[in-house]
Amino acid sequence: MMFYLVVFALLWFALYYSAAKGEISEPLEVMALVVFVLIAGQRFETGNDWLVYRDHYIALQNFGLEGGNSEQFPVFEPLYVLLVWMAGRLFDFQTFLLLVALFNGIVLYRFAKAWRVSFLGVFAIYYAWLYLATQMATIRHSLAISFALLALIAIFKSRKLLAFVLLLVASGMHLFSLAFFALFVLFKRSLSIGWVLASLVGGFVAVYIVLFAVSAGLLSWLPFSEKIALYADVAAVGQLSAGSLAYIALNLAFLFWLMRDFGDDIQSRVAKWSVFYLLFFQIALWMLPVFWNRVQIFTLIIQACVLSKYLIERQRMLTLAGVCVLSLAMLIKFLADPAYISYIPYQSYWVDVLLPGTVRSDGEKRFYEAIDANRERGAK
Repeated sequence: MMFYLVVFALLWFALYYSAAKGEISEPLEVMALVVFVLIAGQRFETGNDWLVYRDHYIALQNFGLEGGNSEQFPVFEPLYVLLVWMAGRLFDFQTFLLLVALFNGIVLYRFAKAWRVSFLGVFAIYYAWLYLATQMATIRHSLAISFALLALIAIFKSRKLLAFVLLLVASGMHLFSLAFFALFVLFKRSLSIGWVLASLVGGFVAVYIVLFAVSAGLLSWLPFSEKIALYADVAAVGQLSAGSLAYIALNLAFLFWLMRDFGDDIQSRVAKWSVFYLLFFQIALWMLPVFWNRVQIFTLIIQACVLSKYLIERQRMLTLAGVCVLSLAMLIKFLADPAYISYIPYQSYWVDVLLPGTVRSDGEKRFYEAIDANRERGAK
């Protein structure tokens, strides 16, 4: 755990320095990008899902495109499979992880610059909340989010066709990215408090009606009805936790702050709609956190951009301290969770290569312990 806390301290001390000066320091920006790439890119048997992705990668290396058609693997999206097949002909799995981290880091850096904010500020917040769970676990979804961010950059430049194509690519990496098409359409509209409240209540009622109809077999003709029924049966939770309620309240407060203090320019609309979209999934689909968790990854990056600009340009040191404490609490909560034992200790590929025998050899054991902890939580 200490490794992750040291990185957190490094990032936030650097952010404090930038905020105190009220300007972006390019050397610190580059430092943050290097940290982003190296932590995720040279991890070794660390993080969730690494074993599944590694075995799938090796299967495609050895047996071609048919190698992934095994019951031991989930059904991966076609563009991701094609990417793995092509990469597998040139690189080993560890190099692939490094290239994915490099691509994701550069895209996030470009996105921060397109938003005209500090990448250091964005990464400091993102690191504590979702970096470990995204960049060191869900490879497909991390790539999909990067393409969604590239699509948003295209929107900023009024290149709508390119944005559409990039969202299609994102969907080819992870099917859930189809949900972002509706969000991107909304960006050109203004958002009002009345519309927010009516939509959240209406969505809550509509989702319950749909779930009831699916469970009763009334919507069996829909192409995704079986998948909806599966999620409702396997991934649903019985009640909202106190932490989930607090997070909903935090996002509501964030949205009302945006509605009160921000204008109607494209960036403000993107921020407002993104937070609203997350709240819609959190409230209307509260029983299916697997959905809103995926929207959260995109929305949190937008929120981090807003906060990064606010904290550095206005030199809000007290607010920065509050965001820092809240972010530290989220990081500790994540690291202390038994379901994330696969992250501790952090293990480096290069340490394993240069100093053989110094890296623990229980990566697979911790991987399965994390899975068991998740299953036990779901059974409660």
